[in-house]
Amino acid sequence: MEEVEGLLNRLNTLLTAHRYLTAKNNEELFLNKLQGLVTNIKWSPEDAADLFDVLLKRFESTTTDRSLLLSWMLNMLHCIEIHYITPSWKCQGKTLIELVRDRTLTDEDLEKCLANDPDKQLDEILEEIRHKKLNQIGETVLDDVRHIVSSVSKDLNSHSKGSQQSGLKKDLLTLCQAAEEAHFRPRLTQMVSWCIMALSKTGQLIQVGTGEGKSCIVAMFAAFRAMRGEKVDIMSSSSVLAQRDFKEWQNFYKVLNISVSCNTNKQDKDSKKCYECQVVYGTVEKFAGDWLRHHFHRMDIFGQRKFQCAIVDEVDSLMLDKGHHVVYLSSDMPALQHLNPLLAFIWSTVNKYTEIGTKTTVGQTYPFPHVVLENIKVKDVDEFSILQMAEDTGLLAKGSVNDLKRNPSLLTEKTASVTTDQLAKFFETVERRFPSCQFALHCKNNVGAIEELNNGPQKETAGRQRVPLLLLNGGFCQYMYSDENSVQEAVQAEIEQALHFTPCKLSQDKVSCYMPGFLSELVKFKLNVWIKNALHARNMRMDHEYVLERHGVVPVDYSCTGVVENNMQWTDGLHQFLEMKHGSKLSDMTAITNYMSNVGLFQKYGTQIFGISGTLGQQSETETLQKIYEGIKTCRIPSFKRRKLFEVEGVIVSDEKEWIKKICNVVTAKSNPTPYRAQRAVLVICETIKRAKVVHHELGDKVPNKTLYINNNMDNTAIFAKKLEAGEVLIATNLAGRGTDLQVSDEVKTAGGLFVVQTFLPKNARVESQAFGRTARQGSPGSAQLIICPSHLSKSLELVALIGKHLSVLENIFNDMLVHQHLFVVQLRLYQKSHSNEVSKDLAIKVLTKTSDLGIKTLKDARNDSVEQTLASYLDCGIPTIKKKEELFSQYLDTLNEVYKSSTKPAESDLSALNEFWGMWLLTKFNEDKSLMDLKNKLNEDLETARKKLSNRQSPSSNLHYYTAFGTELREKGKLAESIEMYTKAIQEDPCWAAIAFYNRAFASLTQQHKHQQPTCINLAREDLLNALESVELYCEQIELTCRYSTQDRNPHSDLITRLEGHMMTRRNVLVYFKANIHEAIKKLDRARDIGGNVKVEESLVFFLAPLMDVLPLACLSTESLTTIRSRDPLKLLQLTTHPFFDILYELRCLQSLGLTHVYTLDTLFSLSGYFSKVLRKAFN
Repeated sequence: MEEVEGLLNRLNTLLTAHRYLTAKNNEELFLNKLQGLVTNIKWSPEDAADLFDVLLKRFESTTTDRSLLLSWMLNMLHCIEIHYITPSWKCQGKTLIELVRDRTLTDEDLEKCLANDPDKQLDEILEEIRHKKLNQIGETVLDDVRHIVSSVSKDLNSHSKGSQQSGLKKDLLTLCQAAEEAHFRPRLTQMVSWCIMALSKTGQLIQVGTGEGKSCIVAMFAAFRAMRGEKVDIMSSSSVLAQRDFKEWQNFYKVLNISVSCNTNKQDKDSKKCYECQVVYGTVEKFAGDWLRHHFHRMDIFGQRKFQCAIVDEVDSLMLDKGHHVVYLSSDMPALQHLNPLLAFIWSTVNKYTEIGTKTTVGQTYPFPHVVLENIKVKDVDEFSILQMAEDTGLLAKGSVNDLKRNPSLLTEKTASVTTDQLAKFFETVERRFPSCQFALHCKNNVGAIEELNNGPQKETAGRQRVPLLLLNGGFCQYMYSDENSVQEAVQAEIEQALHFTPCKLSQDKVSCYMPGFLSELVKFKLNVWIKNALHARNMRMDHEYVLERHGVVPVDYSCTGVVENNMQWTDGLHQFLEMKHGSKLSDMTAITNYMSNVGLFQKYGTQIFGISGTLGQQSETETLQKIYEGIKTCRIPSFKRRKLFEVEGVIVSDEKEWIKKICNVVTAKSNPTPYRAQRAVLVICETIKRAKVVHHELGDKVPNKTLYINNNMDNTAIFAKKLEAGEVLIATNLAGRGTDLQVSDEVKTAGGLFVVQTFLPKNARVESQAFGRTARQGSPGSAQLIICPSHLSKSLELVALIGKHLSVLENIFNDMLVHQHLFVVQLRLYQKSHSNEVSKDLAIKVLTKTSDLGIKTLKDARNDSVEQTLASYLDCGIPTIKKKEELFSQYLDTLNEVYKSSTKPAESDLSALNEFWGMWLLTKFNEDKSLMDLKNKLNEDLETARKKLSNRQSPSSNLHYYTAFGTELREKGKLAESIEMYTKAIQEDPCWAAIAFYNRAFASLTQQHKHQQPTCINLAREDLLNALESVELYCEQIELTCRYSTQDRNPHSDLITRLEGHMMTRRNVLVYFKANIHEAIKKLDRARDIGGNVKVEESLVFFLAPLMDVLPLACLSTESLTTIRSRDPLKLLQLTTHPFFDILYELRCLQSLGLTHVYTLDTLFSLSGYFSKVLRKAFN
């Protein structure tokens, strides 16, 4: 009891002290500032206490008015804080404590000393490099750097032309003089960086702090390599940065007579000219895409350009975070439109499954007879047998079964009054009647919680588990699932029941999902993956993982760069499921037939990869880079001035509400003035667009001068057109992190610089450093703080955060710190009122001996451990998989080269079929567990078989559309008999989807007997057209199924037509026009047959299939289209081409690629001989 009473007394004392200290007063501010020296600038408690002591004595020597103490102290500590003054810092050979003791130095002069930081000297820079961890620079290299830079610097200062210089000294002097003429004289750190790269015989990665002039180093090194006759590729993380750096340094290259260009926003013709230049700026995606256009599409874009030297800006992001990213050129595979109904059916099915608890999911609702019948699986027992049992047990009223036999639709009415308790008793009867069938019955109680009804001891049935059921009033049940795997299995079973592969007999149930047989292997291989992605799409959040733009669903790289990635799509159906979720235009799935990963592109440069970044990361990350890229070394370059970043101790809050409150408090505190400083500017970086919007809304009127920066598709020029002024707040995503140069006014710098609030734990230390790197640039002051909400973290990190927070709370309970703080503040107040002549230094040491919050450190350690595990997995699994795929693609390119060599110009249908076969092979045959040798042998064998089939005019993948397309090519060459043969093969392959083959064969036959068709020919053509109609009808049914299943969740009372529905209507309308054309042709054939005449075939391009009214709206876009095309703005072009007015052209183009290049009309020709022949035939018959 005494221990408990003692603990309660301690808690009461601590709470009293806490209440006393949390009052908004200068003592609290002063104490926080003093403790900040220890926790944030790493002063020892003893040194900080000494500083407090000398400051107190200095104050006493300047005034007798003790009431001014705290305001004077706060001002001094603020200056020390914003200029990040450490105990070892020196000015004029004196430490801070020595300067404070110097009575000859006025307070104003002291503040000037604190603010004054000269550029570092060469020896100081090299010494820092020598002692920095993870640097791989030998003494010999450092000696060479000192010799070169000191010599060139001397020439620059004396304005000497350096005629006596040679080698690297001469090169560096020439480059520095050109930079000075075009922009400015490079700093010592920039010259040192250049030297380290120039002296390296193999790749070199350099860490240069944010705001330290990376673009200058890149330009100087690129020019150096170009002067040696090499081609240099400079790769940036975004097209905006690439264009910015190209334009900024264009004059520099001009001074040196070096040709330079930028590969972004270029047409193919312009791209070829671009790559003729010595230096090319651009993005990794553009370099990789142009390589694929050159080698896969056989466009001559690269010319003779070789991979000689790569300079990678933001190298850690492109090589690590995005190393696995793959660039591919889209390939038209309209045959994959057949998958849309299946994807829609999957989406509809998974949406019938809902979570009703943390670990429980229920499926769709079924009437109880359906569930019983499905589980008893006894012969001679049908649905009416179950209903009779229900009537016999009193669950249904007498006579119900007879009524239901006459009208089964009355079931819902008959079971309307059935309660869950009655239903439970009936299921118990079923269990007694059919012992092999056991159920775990549940229902919802009055508060919505799930309760088990039959939780007593159950009889064990060999080989059978109890089937979990949720019983509902009205005689309905839902299956229950305890894990994701069981949900996936249930969804898959339901889908497989409705899925049919053609050719097969077609039912009239309007719910069956039909797939062409040539897609069966793909569907069986990928069905489970698609189901998983559909479930994943349900949980994905808009303004988090993706945004909705005018052109549809667009992914967001929220964890690294915050960039809205307009040209990226998720694979394996995930993108299509999100489009269905939001009613966006439904894109077709694609099979990737060509690709280039970032890793694969960089490795083409061998040992000549050079990179610069503000953050190379920790040891595990640099080691990973060195294992992937041969011969690469790393070096961290010091800043040209001492960095003044003051990191305020991070905070882990309890929940989201507290998180928002804490952010708002910090932002308002920093953006408002205090007695010792003016207003500061604040940058708030949020993990997602949605959270940035929440913070912006919650700040409301508290911060009138605030701006959102959350989407690179918006016009953000106003944000960067001016400096951030005092009191301004910028609320952003990671967009404001890497590569963003935010300028602040002099007033903000004086007040302490930009304050960065990082509102989440970044995925790695590099992303965190990039965010904090927005402030304290180029020797200016700045501060940053982490504010973390555990619920925003992954489950494992959330647990770590909560444990750390609770440990800190417990530690504070058993710590005397608050008591000491209380006593210290009391002494301060007594001193100010002249009731005391001293403040105890020993007490100050106790107050300053504050243990830092372990929560943040523990959380970061756990995050870093997770990063190491991810990198290890990337090396063990990711990189080998990427290399295997790239080797296989290289092998396929060799096959393509053979195809081109063996023929002057291969048929388009053959190339399309071979590409499609390769894409399908990769989807269905690639297995990352198999050895590369086995995969290459298998691919070689299968490609040989595919080429033999093509040479024999067979489809390698049994795709009927290949035969149709090839038949059309033959027809256009005038080879009608051969084209008819190909159309016949398509029909034999799968008549269900052979609408175009039937149609084309009919008109090819009629054309073959030009104006002199025999009655047999007309009858066969008519039969083909009727079959074409039947096939087109199946296409229409599947479009309706796609639309119905993909929009089942929309509000039934809404009259708005979604983009998806509009697109599907256009697709169906095109088929309606096709049917109308067929009907008209049949009428003409009937007339010709009736009068014994012939028909004249007239053809027109397929684009004339649509009525003029449907094409006219495109004219409205003509002016805008021309302006957009001329602008070459990728986003505007994307938005233009996805406009609804273009849907009709897109659908007609799809028909064209399936083999319907032309549509036909018939004119009936009267033939006197034909008429008499018909009369004679009738007479003899």
